Amino acid sequence: MRLFIAIDIPDTVQQQIAQLYCNFHGIQWTPPERLHITLAFIGNVKKRKLPALDQQLEKITFTPFTLHCDRFGSFRSKDIWLGVNPEDPVVQLHQKITDALHEIDMGFKGRPFKPHITLAYTQKNDEHLVLNLLEGRRVFEALSFTVDHFNLKSSWTKPVGSLHRIEAIYNAKAQ
Repeated sequence: MRLFIAIDIPDTVQQQIAQLYCNFHGIQWTPPERLHITLAFIGNVKKRKLPALDQQLEKITFTPFTLHCDRFGSFRSKDIWLGVNPEDPVVQLHQKITDALHEIDMGFKGRPFKPHITLAYTQKNDEHLVLNLLEGRRVFEALSFTVDHFNLKSSWTKPVGSLHRIEAIYNAKAQ
């Protein structure tokens, strides 16, 4: 199974983000129902390792927190994203997940973490045009939502893009 851990974006925020989308040559928008913040990409995992993974993730404690989506940006890989603030609570949750993954032999290799929601992919170097377009279409100061759980998700690639399925949900619980 190809696995990752994520915070899914609530439906109301998905709908507000989708209002920014428009026809723009060379842009592939992320379908609203697939919008998420990746906390850790694990990769391919054998099913026999799932119980140990579930056990580690179940141990993670955190209190609910609110995130504000407040800025647009892009990576050199031509991803267009919506950044979140404050970053501290989500960075702390990411670190707890990373620590949990290192406790078991998952072959997990973490990457630098910058909390964001991937909105689109560009086929050429049009990121600056898309960012200007998004700023012009912005109808919000910040989109806010409360994070009270995270998900273990599986994904697989289809011609229409990656499809995701929730494998487990981990709710906030006091430390």
